[in-house]
Amino acid sequence: MLESIKQLSGFLIVGILVFSACKSSETNPSDSISVGLHQSARLGSGIAVRVDSIQDGRCPTGVNCIWAGEAKVKLLLSNDKDSGTVRLTLGAGLNSKRLDSTNITLTNSAYKVILRGVNPYPTSPATNEPQVAVVQVTKI
Repeated sequence: MLESIKQLSGFLIVGILVFSACKSSETNPSDSISVGLHQSARLGSGIAVRVDSIQDGRCPTGVNCIWAGEAKVKLLLSNDKDSGTVRLTLGAGLNSKRLDSTNITLTNSAYKVILRGVNPYPTSPATNEPQVAVVQVTKI
């Protein structure tokens, strides 16, 4: 019995040493933020996101539409040394290509930008709530 406990302890110690010596896989930081029209916000990754325009042509709730419509957002992404503009679209069903995400390179670092939402969703009658774009930025 004592011998099997010693063996088990030995295996545990060796296992801990082997796993601690392995390089952990680094995950790419991902930031998600809600930004209002003509506003900007800085993400934890050092990237600033500004919403330059929001065009929301989605079918309002409570209305029967022939087409679901789409929401288009123009963003300016920047860091301390570089900037770039991206245009993303939600609800684009006419193309097989995804238009809600794209990649951008700023100062030799690549980022994936995903438009997660545009809020509030249109209603009928329309509300006067300010529009915000929900954007996710991931370093790739």
